[in-house]
Amino acid sequence: MQDLEGFSRARTSIFRLVADDWQTLKDLRLQALTESSESFLGDLLAEQDYDEKHWRQELSRNVWLMATFDTRKIGLAKLNHNVQPDDGMHLEALWVAPDNRRQKVGKLLVSALENIAAAMDAPQLKLWVFAENDLAREFYLQMGYMETLRKQPIKANGRIRLEEEYQKQL
Repeated sequence: MQDLEGFSRARTSIFRLVADDWQTLKDLRLQALTESSESFLGDLLAEQDYDEKHWRQELSRNVWLMATFDTRKIGLAKLNHNVQPDDGMHLEALWVAPDNRRQKVGKLLVSALENIAAAMDAPQLKLWVFAENDLAREFYLQMGYMETLRKQPIKANGRIRLEEEYQKQL
């Protein structure tokens, strides 16, 4: 784990996960899928079966950040920089534990990922949100993301749902 200086608030800190943190990533991801399954594309049953190799590869291919409050793990976010070259970098898998929502944890995670993307010379950061997820849409608008008007139907949780794309210039 690598502490990201400058991205902390009171007793909340942001850490970048590294390959040896694979079990932490797995535990947090499964917690997110259990608690907020309607917010993610991931499938809890499938991801429960992923082995250590999968989680280590996930950490080597992408940037994963974890938020802690004191020693409790309370948040997770991913920077996917391996999408199509002309599509830029994507913010994905943002999750904050229910007891810690509306305490700026999400803002700390997103701001840290934006800084990492900017340091990697990304001109912008993109993300997809389910159209019916009003809280997430409002959060990203407050963070300076703009709707691109791109929409796509996608199968998630056994049904077809509509995703909307947002982006922010860095």
